[in-house]
Amino acid sequence: MTSKPKEILSRLARMPYFTIGGLGVFKLKAAYLRVFLSRLEERGDIIRLKRGFYTSRAYCDAVKAGGKWTQYLEFIAAKLYSPAYLSLDYVLYQHNLLTEVPVNFTLVIANKTAVCKNVLGLFSYHKVKRPLFCGYKTVVDGGFPLYRASKAKALFDFIYLRRKLLAGEGAFKALRLNLEHLNKADIAEFRKYAVISKTAKMTVAADWIQNAGRH
Repeated sequence: MTSKPKEILSRLARMPYFTIGGLGVFKLKAAYLRVFLSRLEERGDIIRLKRGFYTSRAYCDAVKAGGKWTQYLEFIAAKLYSPAYLSLDYVLYQHNLLTEVPVNFTLVIANKTAVCKNVLGLFSYHKVKRPLFCGYKTVVDGGFPLYRASKAKALFDFIYLRRKLLAGEGAFKALRLNLEHLNKADIAEFRKYAVISKTAKMTVAADWIQNAGRH
């Protein structure tokens, strides 16, 4: 593998992202590699998304030109801290359960809560216990594999992370969720996750959701 700077940059321009560890194929000395990447970043040829995690300006420009920018951002969101899947406010808005436009990408993660801010956006990762890291599907959109919660799981995650604040049904109604967009299958799926959580508050929340659907 050649280590000529122009040819390396050409190779990086075809990669959706890359890490320092993944550049071992170029057989460059670590000291030279750090200097090389620093210069590319200063010139604007590459973009640092977090420590040791990059993408190239050329790749981003090509994705934008191809009309696949949103799909790329959703793809990157799950790669910055993996494994993770899109959920909570971001997915609820896509299903019209929230009317307020989310200001960041919200994801569920099994490892640790984290926030990542870079030039692409703000990415928030919320931890749940391992048994609840479920209820998402992998879909391919624009050529990118995306990890996205179902409507019911996004709602469950949203309420589960706020469960300690829900002192009663009034506090639940204050969330201003558009529950008319749920069907019986969605409510049944929500109850399934409530059972997995072994949390009485989530079982009660399922009742509130069902009751709201009757009005």
